[in-house]
Amino acid sequence: MTHDGAGGAPYHHFETLPFALCVIRDSLVVYANAAFLGLVGQPREEVIGKSYVPLLSAQQAPFIVERHARRRRGERVPESYEAVLCTSTGERRVEFTIALSGPDTVVLVRDLSGRLAHRQLLQRMASLGASLPGIHAEDEVLRRVFEGLAELELSYGYLVPDGDKVWLGHAFVATGASAGQARLTGQHLVDVRGRWSPVLERAWREGSAYADDFAWEASRFVDQDWAEPVRSHLSRVEPLRTICVRIDLEGAPRALLVVAADWLREEEQPSLRLFAAQVSAALEAARTISRLSMRNTALAALNRLAEVAATAPEPRAFFEPGTREIFGLLRCAAVLITLRTEDPDELEMVWSSGATEEAVRPYRRRPLFGAMIRQVMEEGLPRVLHAEDFPDPAREDMRRAGRASAAIVPLQVRSRMVGGLVITFSHHRILSDLELETLQAMGSHFAAAIESHRLLQEVRGRVEELARLHAELKHAQEQLVESERLAALGELSAIVAHEVRNPLGAIFNVLATLRRYVEPTDSNHTLIAIVEEEANRLNRMVDDLLDFARPPSPDLQPVPLEPLLQEAVRTATSGQTRVRVEWALEQDVPPVPVDERMMRQAFLNLAINAVQAMPQGGTLRVAARRCSEHPGALVEFTDTGPGIPLELREQLFKPFFTTKATGTGLGLAIVQRTLKTHSGRITLESPPGGGTTFRLVLPLAPEAVASQAG
Repeated sequence: MTHDGAGGAPYHHFETLPFALCVIRDSLVVYANAAFLGLVGQPREEVIGKSYVPLLSAQQAPFIVERHARRRRGERVPESYEAVLCTSTGERRVEFTIALSGPDTVVLVRDLSGRLAHRQLLQRMASLGASLPGIHAEDEVLRRVFEGLAELELSYGYLVPDGDKVWLGHAFVATGASAGQARLTGQHLVDVRGRWSPVLERAWREGSAYADDFAWEASRFVDQDWAEPVRSHLSRVEPLRTICVRIDLEGAPRALLVVAADWLREEEQPSLRLFAAQVSAALEAARTISRLSMRNTALAALNRLAEVAATAPEPRAFFEPGTREIFGLLRCAAVLITLRTEDPDELEMVWSSGATEEAVRPYRRRPLFGAMIRQVMEEGLPRVLHAEDFPDPAREDMRRAGRASAAIVPLQVRSRMVGGLVITFSHHRILSDLELETLQAMGSHFAAAIESHRLLQEVRGRVEELARLHAELKHAQEQLVESERLAALGELSAIVAHEVRNPLGAIFNVLATLRRYVEPTDSNHTLIAIVEEEANRLNRMVDDLLDFARPPSPDLQPVPLEPLLQEAVRTATSGQTRVRVEWALEQDVPPVPVDERMMRQAFLNLAINAVQAMPQGGTLRVAARRCSEHPGALVEFTDTGPGIPLELREQLFKPFFTTKATGTGLGLAIVQRTLKTHSGRITLESPPGGGTTFRLVLPLAPEAVASQAG
């Protein structure tokens, strides 16, 4: 019975079978095909005609021999069972399938070593799923799942459906599926939108699905242009089979996990469904935990926003902390704030964080018509869009900037649309309901802060306008009252001056006659001198009254100021030996358009006032220089007298107000009126230590100072 003797000849047709097979007769191996010899790793002469017992493990041999004898006696024993086969490379787990053929026993041997490894791999996958509970973040659960599957050398893809498309967000290509291209091996953040393939549709509908041609399924997923390259690549590797399972959250489908390997069979679906259930449970638990945590975080962020919004002096002071809260909650790439301009159909970008100037420059100011943000503003609800959803050139701009998704939040206060909040992400992003609710609440805070500032500015503007109108009205009333008062005073002054001037003429005539009759040595001559002095003082008062009553009509001509000042000071200090004059006249003072007579009188009145303020003597300082505020000249009269009390300063320029026993109270009133007719102004300074400075501003262009004074 050795070497294919007569006993083995009937089984020669098994020689080319792909599975291992041997024939046993009387405990001897009478036939073994090539697959069996390859499995045990021994030559034919070492197997044929030899006992089969040495091919069994020492522990299992008695049990298998006893079972073989019972089968030969006709007892019912299992036809298939697992055993350990001794090979040239060591023990190997196999499955025996037994069939009797007359005196022979035909043994079909199935190598289970690979299946055992696959079973162990599925067990490790189940252990991975069992380790997920306790993780508090959804992203961390998925990261653990992706890393675990990669360690198992299982090619996978994680897909998130989005309407009629499916997003491939994460993928891993095992070494055996890379066709020798190292760059394809490993984990990848893909972020690619594809189509529903048949296996994806069945898994989404039924919970899991099996397909024996992964290459065909993959070609159906990608765009038409990529279908053939994908099939061509996958044809260079061992045929891959795939199982797709559904990930559920809160009782609703959420995502799909596709696993591909050459050893996968349809019977592995339960193991993959169990793993999907473990992942779903872990994600749901993490979501519950993260939702509570995020709700607390969101509430804290909203409280902080409300506090900042209430104290921010203007919106930009609120934008920076507000966008910082959004970055912390969503881990986004950039935050942009756009507001409506004065034109309701136009948007202006007023704030950006996380975006380059080059990226936002085209969107600084854009029409609202046709913009995606307009649709969101009309709907009044936050919305997440992806780069593919935008029209060009926005789509291309997003891709160039590395942005995959954008959340648009309307900024609305009651029925008034203020603008929009745009949050961009560098990867495909779908926001949860809680995230959208939080964004909407944040948008309300942004909108409220912006609208409050707008209303505040509007109120401030109206208050300022009312204050300006009130000041103008008050000024006009004061001018009207002053004009009427001055007109009445002028008319009265003219009447009084006229009525006094006639008797004064008679008095001067009588005095001239008396001087002819009274000798200088006569004692009555002193009385005549007193009368004459008082008559002259009364005549000067009449002159002042006439000057004040005369309507000003200046004849403006460019006049150098230095001669006018010198003449006025010389007249005022004549005979005042105890008054020292100090000059500070700069050479670059330009000629100023003035009425020479009126300005000489104004300078004289100020010089006389200064001299009279220093009865015991002092220093009169006269200064003139070019005005630094606007074209013109600045003139100052400064005395070293006792100063002017604060309570008297407001009345100094009123007609007939005087602190002197012999004054008319018209000198400073005439000076002020002269300055006004020249579009200039006069101010005074009198520090507590004594001394007074009257400062005159005379413009080259009269309207310049007039507008400033108004």
